[in-house]
Amino acid sequence: MARIIDADSHFMEPLDLWERYLEPQYRSRCLRFERDPHSGRYVMLINEGKRIDGVGEYTMEDMLGVGVGYGQKEEGKGLGTFDFTTAFNSSLEDMGRRVQFLDQEGIACQFIYPTLGLLWEGQVSDPELAAAHCRAYNTWTLDVCADHRDRLYPVGHISLRHPQAAVRELERLAQAGVRTVFVGALPIEGKSFGCPDFDPVWATAQGLDLAVGIHLVVHRNYLGHDWYMDRRPGFMFLSMNGIQDPRMALTTMVYDGVFERFPRLRVATIESASGWVVEWLDRLDYRYSYMGHSCQMKRSASEYFERNIWIAADPAERMLPYMVELLGDHKFFIGSDYPHAEGFVEPVAKARKALAKLPAVSVNKILGDNAAQFFGV
Repeated sequence: MARIIDADSHFMEPLDLWERYLEPQYRSRCLRFERDPHSGRYVMLINEGKRIDGVGEYTMEDMLGVGVGYGQKEEGKGLGTFDFTTAFNSSLEDMGRRVQFLDQEGIACQFIYPTLGLLWEGQVSDPELAAAHCRAYNTWTLDVCADHRDRLYPVGHISLRHPQAAVRELERLAQAGVRTVFVGALPIEGKSFGCPDFDPVWATAQGLDLAVGIHLVVHRNYLGHDWYMDRRPGFMFLSMNGIQDPRMALTTMVYDGVFERFPRLRVATIESASGWVVEWLDRLDYRYSYMGHSCQMKRSASEYFERNIWIAADPAERMLPYMVELLGDHKFFIGSDYPHAEGFVEPVAKARKALAKLPAVSVNKILGDNAAQFFGV
């Protein structure tokens, strides 16, 4: 039977992770949670006590509920009613329990991204502080997965806010056996991911044979936010449009020649669906055909796609079979998004149903082989 890989799942980090793991000189500014004495609700504090109550009309506890509410929407619950209490106990640090989930679903191994790590980077502008948060998180992931490294693969977090520190962290992670890292899909000081400032990061990832995932993060300048400057549109609008940020980050890498300079670099968009890919390639290829001299591309986007780019799809996507029909079955893989509320219960069964029109060999590639090639496992 083909090996099945869950290519996009998440930790729920302990709420005191950075208080425990961050170097002492940064702890007064670290991400932490405290109960508001007036409301009794928990708030997030970072960067010398900057307070984040939530996102839009939803509290920080509501956001924690999104992070731990796997299966709750299937029970009829919605945003604002998810049970968030799991975030306040240690049950999601139990990696043995996570392995039981893999056994239940028939999944061989799982690549695990952060949850709180998707929240803090948009709130931190200090490069040293951002790099320190990454180091602390990465050390914790290696500790918590130590007994299950054959099945649980922590995805390292690096921040482009500090390219030199990111290079050092890539070297440390590779030495520890980490196979992949992620960068948050947000512009850093208005810079494209193809800015030469970041070339040392891409060069190091290529040289160490580390795959790079571009994962959405929560930040105030997500694509679409300019349409609601007069009011807060709510978390639903942010979550729908935040998935466009990894696509935009990838576009800048293609446009600015990152894959020309680093031809062995492997990059994937994570938690950004797949139904956009054909239109994206058509649009880039068409314009490159007569405007290519105005960018740093030296070949079509389709050629870079074949060589350098993979796509993490949702298990239940109706468009995925059509993407495969038009682009081939070798570039897509799936993730459960466990334990997030917006994740997919029975992800393997859902994927098999969505892919039922494809031959078995193609289904096997999407369920495991393609992810194995991308991650190098």
